[in-house]
Amino acid sequence: MRKQWKIILFTSILILITIAVSFTQFSNPNESSHFNDEKFSVERAMQHLEVIAKEPHPVGSEANKKVKDYIVKYFESLNLPVEIQTKAIEDVRDKEEQLTTDAEYLENIIVKIEGTSLDHNAVLFLAHYDSTPETPGASDDGYGVVTLMETARMMSQLPPPENTLYFVFTDGEEEGVLGATALKDRKDIFDKTRMIINFEARGNTGVPILFETTNHNAQLVKEFSHTVSHPVAYSFASEMYKKMPNYTDFTEVKDIPKLGYNIANMGGVETYHANKDTFENSDRNTIRHFGAYAIPLAEKYAMLSTTEFEELEKNQGDAIYFPLMKNVLVVYSDEVVIPLMTLLIGLTTIAAIILIRKKIIKVKTSALTFVSMLASFIGVAAILYGLVKILAIVFDGVIDDEGLIVLGNYDYAAFLLIMLITIVLSAFISRWISKHISAIHFIISIQLIWITLAITTSLTFKGISYLFVLPALLGVFLIIVALEKPQVMLSNYRYIVIASWTIVTTILLAPFIYVIYTAQTLKFAPILGILVALLIMPIIAAIQYKSTQT
Repeated sequence: MRKQWKIILFTSILILITIAVSFTQFSNPNESSHFNDEKFSVERAMQHLEVIAKEPHPVGSEANKKVKDYIVKYFESLNLPVEIQTKAIEDVRDKEEQLTTDAEYLENIIVKIEGTSLDHNAVLFLAHYDSTPETPGASDDGYGVVTLMETARMMSQLPPPENTLYFVFTDGEEEGVLGATALKDRKDIFDKTRMIINFEARGNTGVPILFETTNHNAQLVKEFSHTVSHPVAYSFASEMYKKMPNYTDFTEVKDIPKLGYNIANMGGVETYHANKDTFENSDRNTIRHFGAYAIPLAEKYAMLSTTEFEELEKNQGDAIYFPLMKNVLVVYSDEVVIPLMTLLIGLTTIAAIILIRKKIIKVKTSALTFVSMLASFIGVAAILYGLVKILAIVFDGVIDDEGLIVLGNYDYAAFLLIMLITIVLSAFISRWISKHISAIHFIISIQLIWITLAITTSLTFKGISYLFVLPALLGVFLIIVALEKPQVMLSNYRYIVIASWTIVTTILLAPFIYVIYTAQTLKFAPILGILVALLIMPIIAAIQYKSTQT
């Protein structure tokens, strides 16, 4: 029992250390960053934001016109050419969508920094300056607007770029990307454009995430990783966004065969389209992080040659990508996914042959263990579902039309409580099954779940596959080692076995769980709980297996 508690303490400390290291990916550039004064001034951006987010400014409103005039006058003061594209809303609206405005026209603001090259290598930056009628729109999309204003100011003070830069502030985005739809009429702009970069927000805090790109993004993501400060990007976010009904200006223009990035922060989702999205609730660190993306991207693509753009466009591969920690973005081709899956199947076959040869498992016990494990997952999910409902009632939570659950100041505490309860439940269930049925059968059964998820995602959702393929590969390998070298599980080497599983699964799953919670609140708590169980249960089962053998 004493040895068991030593391993549990060791594993708990290791999990906390791994989370601490991994979660450095969610840190913003600090105030000493050169983007603050020399290039991107957060102070100047905040001054702009205070004016832009003074009040709600939906398309067609007087407040919207004031914001437009402010942006135009600012660029005129920089001696940059400004053009207003006016378009009748009736000509660009989706007739099946119900409008919330009686405005007749929208007005896009187009700012241009002329390039010296005659080649058509323009870079188009996008952000929308309208808000919903309910909110001042400080983050959505004030953050994007002030980021573009500061980026354009900085670029205008440098020697003329090789490639023309367009900074477009669209109108009517909240009514169905009307401004972006109207912008597509400007063939003179899009015919010259090679790169589109859009800045958005789904909350008022958190790190900006590269959550969508145009197709064939392998080289694009590598360039993003090498170019920006504190890169945060997830291929699973791109996969999930494709399945969601949400849209941005980038959604409207990405079908045009151009290169592109879509970037947004997702923290503080309770402020999204709410009256709390105010200047007073803005996050300076998030805005600074936007600048740490926008300035390097502008500098890079402003000087990229035609040959270099062509190389990016010729690349037909897609990427799997995710951060390990601050400034470490893992990027590899999705062509590796199927070979990794094949390797997993091969290792699984080897493990099965060893199990059959050594007569380690019994069919009846395996079936009982597997059914018990599935019942446990259902039980954990049901408990978490009921707990979330109770917490929503106790803390007077708000459940919106999208099913997002907001508990006010208790959100984060509730999330931590649910994760802690899940860990305790997973540990209890694992210990009970391992003790009363079979630890080795339980380990193998839960590994089959990992393998199934790995194969399924590899064939259907490649961008998410890394979350399951890498742990499944490690798990099968460790099982083979344990089967062939039982002494490993009965010696101090067990710490290495448990540590390797703990580090790999935690560094992959913990950020995923946190990002999903950040973007979707406690809506998916039961699913997140199952992922936590998948991480914790093999550890407890392995500890229990060793303790029963010693």
